[in-house]
Amino acid sequence: MLRSWTYKLIEKKFYCAECSAISTYSIYSREPFSVHAGVPFGIPLVCRCKLCETFFVAFSQELYFGKPSFNAEYAKLLSQNRIAPNDWVYVDGKTRPGCVAGHYSTRTEEVVELDFGQGEREKFTRPLMTHFNERAPLGFKLLPAQAGVALLGDPIYHVLRQMTGFVVGRVSDHGAEKLVVQLENGKIIFMTLPDEYQLLPDRVLLEHLTECVKTYFSSIVETVKLNVVHSVVYVYGSVPELPLKEEVIREIKKLPDIRGVVDLLSVRIPGDPIPDDELWRAVLRILEDHDSPFFNCEIQVRDGILKLNAYYTSGSDFRTTIARLRHIQGLRDAQFEIEEVGAPPPHMRHVADMLRVKMKLDKKAKMDQRLRIIPMADGVLVEGSVKSMLQKSLLNIFIARAAKGVRIDTRIRIDNSLGEI
Repeated sequence: MLRSWTYKLIEKKFYCAECSAISTYSIYSREPFSVHAGVPFGIPLVCRCKLCETFFVAFSQELYFGKPSFNAEYAKLLSQNRIAPNDWVYVDGKTRPGCVAGHYSTRTEEVVELDFGQGEREKFTRPLMTHFNERAPLGFKLLPAQAGVALLGDPIYHVLRQMTGFVVGRVSDHGAEKLVVQLENGKIIFMTLPDEYQLLPDRVLLEHLTECVKTYFSSIVETVKLNVVHSVVYVYGSVPELPLKEEVIREIKKLPDIRGVVDLLSVRIPGDPIPDDELWRAVLRILEDHDSPFFNCEIQVRDGILKLNAYYTSGSDFRTTIARLRHIQGLRDAQFEIEEVGAPPPHMRHVADMLRVKMKLDKKAKMDQRLRIIPMADGVLVEGSVKSMLQKSLLNIFIARAAKGVRIDTRIRIDNSLGEI
């Protein structure tokens, strides 16, 4: 299984049950991500100990990467953090954090007014500070109250002990889920999670999951294998087409009480595999269709797996085109990196409409059956296919004459088999 997790994202300190100590873990993903830009929700990550090489699977929403996350309810400490309006701040002795309603400085101190709700406000002072806790710029999870939503790597403040620290792991001790925390003095403590955050036994989840697959996907029950480890569902085996694979994974993810799904399901097409170049051409047929919202596309098909990088205009409906791509016969998997751009101004849409009309009327340029004219924020993009270099040259001449001060970019490829498609 580890062969698929090849992209190293970051290293973190976690508690290793095998080593019975805090160890450095390397965290890997199956696709390239940046922890600075943010890892999408639900991505399975392999965390591997560098000492004993044991590993566990965690999901992106279960790890703290130093950015606002999926459980971003952090409170800053009056004694340690930079404070700004609307921050949540905890003060020792209070029952809950308060929201910063006012903040100003004198020559010798800072004054912070906190709103605790229900009309309760209170002012606090602290000396002017020059050094802050930059290891927890977002603040801290407050323990034990937030133990159930603490992420691996989260900075924490233990309210009862009045100590900071970090979450370094989660362990199962005789069926009880416990949070592992290393405090600022180096001490490691194990905190039993509240009942609502305890996991169901893997055996119970697997039985329920197996029944669901038999009920909804009876035709593939012999080729799909399931396993549950620490409430993580692993799906193995094969299905005959990509849309069916995605439907199976989507339905499994809807089940309650699971942490996430590791998709190890493959698509095995009956008969001989379809060559990548044929799949690539099938992708082009869809993307060069006038109904496709995508432009500036970069297409890669390798071993039956499609990787598409593309842009679409704000407000466009791209779901139909995505569905058509996923239903290409012979495609084993599809990965999409699509980015939204703002809608073009009205005058650029008018320029694009006029260019379409001129192209249809011009006999030499009458080849627009595979060309798309796309209005942009500062110009027009013409992309698609022509049959020959001569047609491409004639098209460039036509565009140069029709531009009239408007920026027109082209992405034209030569397709000798255009008439056959």
